[in-house]
Amino acid sequence: MLDFFFYDVVLEQSVGAVIKYQPTADTDSSEILLLRNRRGYWGFPQGHREKGETELQTLVREVHEETGIKDLEIHSYVGEITYSFFKADGLRSSKQVMFYYATTKTREIKISIEHEEFKWVQLKDAFSMLDHAKLRQILNTGHMKGLY
Repeated sequence: MLDFFFYDVVLEQSVGAVIKYQPTADTDSSEILLLRNRRGYWGFPQGHREKGETELQTLVREVHEETGIKDLEIHSYVGEITYSFFKADGLRSSKQVMFYYATTKTREIKISIEHEEFKWVQLKDAFSMLDHAKLRQILNTGHMKGLY
């Protein structure tokens, strides 16, 4: 007789932002903020939702922790992605990330220890720099909605 072990895969929830630099209300820039993590992948600011936080509270906290940005105007929900990965302990995990579109008047970034580099890039360059197809899909979804 074979014994099968089924483990529940915990769905981690995170919130992220596609942030556009917009110094004034009547000045439109097409620069999007990308962060490069320590594994060398470009992406958007995002992080885990803590117990008791709303999605927007998580978004504001994580953006501030990862970029130093305090001046963040959240405009619209963009979409979500779900993916699976293996943690350092070898256990499989799944993550759901809800993305929002936001703007900031802040150009200066102070990245956290989680990241190695940041860049403000044009929308077309962001598509080519993003390493994961699901992040390119989020960028495309917001673009098709006319958000940026």
